[in-house]
Amino acid sequence: MPAMSTLQPLETLDFPGADTAVVRFRGQSLDRMHEAMDQAFGLLGEAIRAGRFRPAGPAFARYEGDVRQGLCDGVDLEVGFPVDTPLKAGTADGEPAGEGEPAVVGSSLPACRLAITRHHGPYDQLPQAWGAFVAEIEARGLVPADLFWEAYDTEPGPDVDPADLITGLAVPLRD
Repeated sequence: MPAMSTLQPLETLDFPGADTAVVRFRGQSLDRMHEAMDQAFGLLGEAIRAGRFRPAGPAFARYEGDVRQGLCDGVDLEVGFPVDTPLKAGTADGEPAGEGEPAVVGSSLPACRLAITRHHGPYDQLPQAWGAFVAEIEARGLVPADLFWEAYDTEPGPDVDPADLITGLAVPLRD
């Protein structure tokens, strides 16, 4: 029997925003999401090892789109880390990437009113966790913006039990 997802109670907070180092993917297909994530974390790891930036928090994936629709094919995606010091324009070392080549660039998570929770359980249960989270947001009369992100509070690895994974879920709220 698969492990059950558990969500912590929904909270809202005033999020101050955060500078980030990310790899962007425009129009990402869902069936190749794992490849994009692997590529992004490879590039981010190289940039960290080269001293181009230092993470100031857990890795995250930011999605642009209507969270009520869930992840849709062709989603715009940023995968990265919050940073204390903003990156220069272009790639993390200031050099522009070649046309169409993924590269580490500076970005940000917006300052906003934010709904948050944590999902305890395997990544394959995230769609159900997101659905329950969005239902709770709407049940409280709150309106989600067209942006949402996941923070990977537990680093995955071959020795990590998927039931022990903790993923933060965050949705900016409209006024």
